[in-house]
Amino acid sequence: MSCDTDIKNKERKRNVEQQKNRMFMEMKKAAWKRLKGCEPKKIQEMAGMLFEETKSAFYVNSLGNKVRINYPGFEIEGAFNEWHELVLLHYLEMADGTPLSKKTITYGELPQGMVRGGRFDRESERILGQCLDKKPIQKIEEISRMLGADIVEAKADFSAVFWFLPRYPITMNFWFSDDEFPASGKLLLDSSAAHYLSVEDAVTAGTILLEVLQKELL
Repeated sequence: MSCDTDIKNKERKRNVEQQKNRMFMEMKKAAWKRLKGCEPKKIQEMAGMLFEETKSAFYVNSLGNKVRINYPGFEIEGAFNEWHELVLLHYLEMADGTPLSKKTITYGELPQGMVRGGRFDRESERILGQCLDKKPIQKIEEISRMLGADIVEAKADFSAVFWFLPRYPITMNFWFSDDEFPASGKLLLDSSAAHYLSVEDAVTAGTILLEVLQKELL
């Protein structure tokens, strides 16, 4: 590769990153604008988040991580990353208080989720198979509990419900490999999920869970 080509590639990459950063900031600003003036008590009721008037802030546990969302500016402290912040803001916007149905669906079954959600279903199955197979089940359970999950009985070899947000559980079912089948896993959502996050945010939330799991299991 010539020096000129290398420089052009680096410049192209830098331009792509700058564009992504601009898009992210525009989405964040739009979310702040839409939330401006929203009553904290109403948000608390719809989103299931604790609001402390004396501290003028919402508090929520997300995957075992305590997050603070200041009011009225909606600045966020304690999120895993900037995309986690954006999903939190969108959750505050969309939450309408719909109760959990206790019925699970795939990402592909979300409204308008056939393409983006279906692709994530396949990708998450592959990642879970690679990430969890051959790991001691005690270790998987330990990490899951650390991330605030409830270990539940299911037909899978291991099943846990991760609380991404108070009304947004993500269920993980996992099967270890055997002589006949490779390892596989599924991430599932409550059928009420579309009342709290869009397909794009749902995929982002699932991706964050996968990234945290991979990091902790290294």
